Amino acid sequence: MRSQDLSRELFGKRFQNPILLAAGTAGFGKELEGVLDLERLGGFVTKAVSREPRTGNASPRAAEFPGGMLNSIGLANPGVIRVRDEYLPWLSSRLTRARVLVNVVGFTAEEYGEVVGELDGCPG
Repeated sequence: MRSQDLSRELFGKRFQNPILLAAGTAGFGKELEGVLDLERLGGFVTKAVSREPRTGNASPRAAEFPGGMLNSIGLANPGVIRVRDEYLPWLSSRLTRARVLVNVVGFTAEEYGEVVGELDGCPG
């Protein structure tokens, strides 16, 4: 069987395939180490990243029902500085073909700008 080129362009960047993990489903990647070869993805979307660390919502955070489940994690995350200094270098050291997309959150346009500013120039 001949392999097909599945690469796609998105946001002016080339992705090796159109498969992206939805934001938050795999944390910052370490959670899936040894379970899934992240390098086979087109891109890895991190969980939410805010200016300051957030603990998120109190329990219960998830509820199952016959048709599926609902969650309300509350955007829990370690904050942009820790993500920039710890999590993104780890991801970049393991992903040479798959792209890293950071899920940025904020309460104001200024907060979004600050988070993006801290991430400017990061590999991925």
